[in-house]
Amino acid sequence: MNRRWLTRTAVPALALGLMLSTPVATAADNESDDQDYVTRDMIRSLNAYAVYKMGQYESAFEQYLELAEEGSRQGMVNVANMFAQGQGVEKSQEKAFQWYFRAAESGDSISMVEVARAYDQGLGTDINRHQAVHWYQKAAQAGNNDARWRLGKRLYNEGSTAEGLCLIQAAEEGGQPSAQQFLSALKQDTGLEETLSQLTCSP
Repeated sequence: MNRRWLTRTAVPALALGLMLSTPVATAADNESDDQDYVTRDMIRSLNAYAVYKMGQYESAFEQYLELAEEGSRQGMVNVANMFAQGQGVEKSQEKAFQWYFRAAESGDSISMVEVARAYDQGLGTDINRHQAVHWYQKAAQAGNNDARWRLGKRLYNEGSTAEGLCLIQAAEEGGQPSAQQFLSALKQDTGLEETLSQLTCSP
């Protein structure tokens, strides 16, 4: 048997098998329809990802788009990514922004950062610094460390030193590389370590 054919069919077949073997929620076992839907949605996302990893971008895009149109947050994010990169579909920053925005409104913090970055740089939409800050704030409040870093650095540069450093420090503690490098350099250049230890930051 051709190994390439096996590789290209085995993973989707496995995902299909898992889906068929997943018990449908019933009143008897007290499983809700919502729980069953989430399980099936996850399997469909895994199947789309497997197709994507095999380089079948057009097929992956179609599957992600179907999920996105049904309200799947993961589907929205991946459709946006594929529009932004031009994988499996014609590249379009405008359509990428639209899908990132929908995912951000549904609560996805990574998409919130992408929306903020789009407003900051004019990627698929008009530059709007106020909206950029708004979405960075929402993402930071949701615990996104990239947003904490980007917003913190902006505030620091604009003179809101304490507020900016609190956010940068939170991003550093969360493992954000740029925040770690920034604070490391700042401590070496200005002896800021004591100042940082005395900061009173909101949780």
